[in-house]
Amino acid sequence: MWAVISRVVIYVLIVVAPVVMSAFLKPTDLDPFPVELATRLALLGFSILAMQFVISARIKWVERPFGLDQIFRFHKAMAVVAASVLLLHPVLLAAGHGNLDLITSILQPAPIIVGKLALLSLFVLAIVSIYRKTLNMEYEKWLVLHNAVALVVLVLVGIHAFILGADVELPATHYVMAAVLLFGVIAYIKHTLYDPLTSKKNAYQVVSVKRETHDVCTLELAPADGGSIPEYLPGQFGFLTLHRKCSKEVEEHPFTISSSPTENAYFTTTIKSSGNFTSTIVVTKPGDTAELQGPFGRFSYVLHPDEHDLVFISGGIGITPLMSMLRHMRDTNADINVRMLCFNRTEDDIAFRDELAEIESGGVPKLNLTHLLSTPSSTWQRGHEYANREMIEKLLGDDIESKVYYVCGPPAMMRIVFDALLDLGVPESRIRYESFSL
Repeated sequence: MWAVISRVVIYVLIVVAPVVMSAFLKPTDLDPFPVELATRLALLGFSILAMQFVISARIKWVERPFGLDQIFRFHKAMAVVAASVLLLHPVLLAAGHGNLDLITSILQPAPIIVGKLALLSLFVLAIVSIYRKTLNMEYEKWLVLHNAVALVVLVLVGIHAFILGADVELPATHYVMAAVLLFGVIAYIKHTLYDPLTSKKNAYQVVSVKRETHDVCTLELAPADGGSIPEYLPGQFGFLTLHRKCSKEVEEHPFTISSSPTENAYFTTTIKSSGNFTSTIVVTKPGDTAELQGPFGRFSYVLHPDEHDLVFISGGIGITPLMSMLRHMRDTNADINVRMLCFNRTEDDIAFRDELAEIESGGVPKLNLTHLLSTPSSTWQRGHEYANREMIEKLLGDDIESKVYYVCGPPAMMRIVFDALLDLGVPESRIRYESFSL
């Protein structure tokens, strides 16, 4: 808890520092209230915008108490806040000065035009980000555009503020804003230049490629120099970049580490063919190289050592972090009860079926496993079964509220399960999940 509080306090102090400095050390010639408010909002928006680069730079000290999925959601929320306060800035200035030309006229001094360009760029960035999927823009292309335009917006806002901001002329405010800007620039350089160079130095080699199902493959990777892999928790993920002889596709994507941390000579990641990039996983061959940035995430039972009565609910390829946890429980002789519900479409879609059966029969952990299919074959005895409130209540029986739930699967399935558990009286604090929307 202290780790969470300390990060939040530091973030708030950095974001409000220019505003506080400006408020206490403002010039003697006071402006009308709308102008004063416009100035404060501009300073706040600038700080939030600069810190966007810090909170999205995958800095482990920042990410560790929250999980990267929570950090990304916060990043999106603060982007809306920054855009809102920066858009209010010229409106309040025009109202305070009684001059709408500040908004409507393009015949303005260069620093004001720079500010307008910053707002226009910010608006375009927001629209493209919100409607990326509607525009059929690939994630990798959007990410390059997002990072480039965001940096341009930060620079333009900085130029506008340092030239026109009367409050910025105050030495203390000037230095604080310069420091905040520096934080953002350093984080950007770290994320876009330093991290990729570091990852290339710590390269991995594909040792084997195993078919789990008709559209799921497991890649086994080991350090190219023969060393040990970084420590990670069962259920964590990393950003993997593959370099393959048979494909020109070189993209970075987040994939769960499906192996157990007890194996320190290699790690595995299990990937389903479901998109432009993942559909090319089948051409990956032993000897291909890869880079991994991570691990990240807090979706792991080992972070809650006092909990021994767990329910795992997976949908499709969402089984991978749960498989990592089960393997770790088995390898460490963990005394834990696990009730597991695996939802899939057909029998052919069940990944790790044999290994799951072996873990269940082995008794460590105490696993009670049920496979459920939405489109079963005529020989499947259980029939059609879907993830919904009635099915979950029927399968879990009594004492639902006291258990701890780990849920991973497609977003629609996770929403159904989450709502069903809440409806059945499970406290939100006892439902663990990790969800990305990239």
